Amino acid sequence: MIKYLRYFYYLFYRPKIFFTKKSYSLLGEDIFLKKYFLKQKKGFYVDVGCYHPISGNNTYLLYKKGWNGINFDISEFSIELFNFYRKKDKNIFCGISNKKGSKKVFYREKINMLNTFNKQIAKIHFRKGYNTKIVKVNTLNYFLKKFYNNKKKIDLLKIDVEGEELNVLKSINLNSHQTRLISIEIHNQYSMYEDNSYYFKKNNIYKFLISKKYKMVWKNQYSFIFKRKFR
Repeated sequence: MIKYLRYFYYLFYRPKIFFTKKSYSLLGEDIFLKKYFLKQKKGFYVDVGCYHPISGNNTYLLYKKGWNGINFDISEFSIELFNFYRKKDKNIFCGISNKKGSKKVFYREKINMLNTFNKQIAKIHFRKGYNTKIVKVNTLNYFLKKFYNNKKKIDLLKIDVEGEELNVLKSINLNSHQTRLISIEIHNQYSMYEDNSYYFKKNNIYKFLISKKYKMVWKNQYSFIFKRKFR
């Protein structure tokens, strides 16, 4: 009973979710995604840095629509909440990077969207101090082969990993796993949350996606969505 009360607290009471909302993501990403996939009843997403099953989540509206996917987070409690509330998804407690191994996590609470592998970013986010732990990491290619027999089509790849974004992108073969949309954060190196178009086009994440034939189709502050057409 106590466990379920704790789930209710973290799922609904703490994020103040008491009624159905038009949007659950931070910056309206899910509204764009809902419109983009309006006629597609079923689909598959990969969410790296999933954080919370509902609040601040880009895929929850798609899940409610009937989609399913695989979610990753470096918070064990986040994955516990996903296993409880989003049973149609596969939920994995593991970091994603460009090679198998282990990494140090800098975190403040057991569930927090700002947990990171990057010490410098941790100093910005957690000015009052942080905790550390070691977690296992592996590639998206590994998990897609293990659970989905090298699934060919991915409708949406969402990445929110506070500094590890490029390594996540390098962990998946975007050609063999035909990834239609990528929702990703790209931060200004001089100011984490300030929009800077000049810096944006020089960013390694942007240049990597352009080199893979992706085109930006949506942005709001530091959140971007890229699209690629496959035959």
